[in-house]
Amino acid sequence: YEYVGEVQSEPIYTKTTLPPPSARARPDWVDNIGKLDPTLFHILDETYRCFDEKCYTLAAIGLRTALDSCVTTVKIDPGKSFQEKLKELLGRGFIGETEHSILTVLTDAGSAAAHRAWSPSQEQTTHLLDVLENFIHRVLVNGQKALEMKDGIPQPQRRQTKVQKPDVL
Repeated sequence: YEYVGEVQSEPIYTKTTLPPPSARARPDWVDNIGKLDPTLFHILDETYRCFDEKCYTLAAIGLRTALDSCVTTVKIDPGKSFQEKLKELLGRGFIGETEHSILTVLTDAGSAAAHRAWSPSQEQTTHLLDVLENFIHRVLVNGQKALEMKDGIPQPQRRQTKVQKPDVL
């Protein structure tokens, strides 16, 4: 073919941003969790990166592992099974019956991903992330801050009881 000044083809441009933007915004407290528990921060960081890369099986395993790290942070024996750990969280008042059931779903999902090749969808993984973030925020972040404030709050003054004298006629 002879070039006569006409466009022969259009160039195809591809734009790539590196590193790619996160698929999910991390809560603002995640960076500060490293001060409380560096291991938990590392696990969460890897779990979020798996989610960003659409590795939902690995993210589910990471969520279960992060929950396990949280349980250790609140001084529950790491040698116990997940069911025993959740039961102790319930017994010690960290969670109620409903959250116990919800966290059981999270641990079951992580176990299924790890041992039975189950791969959750993006929506399912998002819900599991919500569950873990809510638990961590309530127990470790807000709970820890409240406990730190406890000693600085003045205690109520004890009232003196009045001794009633019997009426004398």
